[in-house]
Amino acid sequence: MSVTIIKPGMHSTLQNLGRWGLQAFGIPIGGAMNTESAMTANRLCGNEDDALVVESTLHGLVMEFNDLTVLAITGGGCRLLINGEAAPFNRLIKVIAGSQLKTIPSEKGCRCYVATPGGWKGNTGDVLSASYILSSEATPSTDAAAAIVIGASGFGTGNWKAPEKELPDVHATTTIEIIKGPEWDRFTEDAHHAFLNEPFTVSANSDRMGYRLNGPSLHVIHTQELISTPVTRGIIQVTHEGDPIVLMADAQTIGGYPRIARVSSKDLPLLAQCRPGSRIKFANFFVDIPHPFLGVRM
Repeated sequence: MSVTIIKPGMHSTLQNLGRWGLQAFGIPIGGAMNTESAMTANRLCGNEDDALVVESTLHGLVMEFNDLTVLAITGGGCRLLINGEAAPFNRLIKVIAGSQLKTIPSEKGCRCYVATPGGWKGNTGDVLSASYILSSEATPSTDAAAAIVIGASGFGTGNWKAPEKELPDVHATTTIEIIKGPEWDRFTEDAHHAFLNEPFTVSANSDRMGYRLNGPSLHVIHTQELISTPVTRGIIQVTHEGDPIVLMADAQTIGGYPRIARVSSKDLPLLAQCRPGSRIKFANFFVDIPHPFLGVRM
């Protein structure tokens, strides 16, 4: 079974759940930005959680199915069309050969995930481009797929649907819970108040390594150089200028900026669905636990 990428959209890559166990050697975790949606897509297809999926940012992805194909699409940032007809997220879909899938703009979310039974063949991190051929050795003959009836539009959907997840709306403010970081006490009370009470905006200068945030400047009590310390996805560092940066999937493994907080693990998938221009507000989810609190699997 194979699929041809007609247009890759804004940015589409192959991702799994990342490289765990290598951070002690300076190797970033990488993998899907929204691991929850990636795993859901794979489970709908009967795959292991770590099977390769397509991670597509926002909209513009167009793919053509060269064979009868089964797939599942989760996440957000777009609406789905197959042969010009609306198609659903979070369901198993079966399409006939020659069909085209297209993603078009939506006001919610940022990233969608496309899985197929058996997983896509390739290397994690591969960037998709026009004419790229995706393939899988699996055949669409699973029990769930066999029950799908293909309609006049060239595709059909399974009866079972995975639960819908909350998606950030570009017109709303999304609340992200945080845990205080090891250097929290180095910041002024004004910085604490601003961090927890004022909104921030995801900068256009954001990527898979980190989200730069525009908003109030956060200042330390005394400026001093820090010894580089471990960091991982979700850590919120603050630059010398007072600008917060939330580290994301491709983040480095050590850093020298003070760590004011860490995004709670349950809200990392929600944050990964925030696009540039999204407004976020941090909520106090403080837990008193000894430092280092990072919980990095080295």
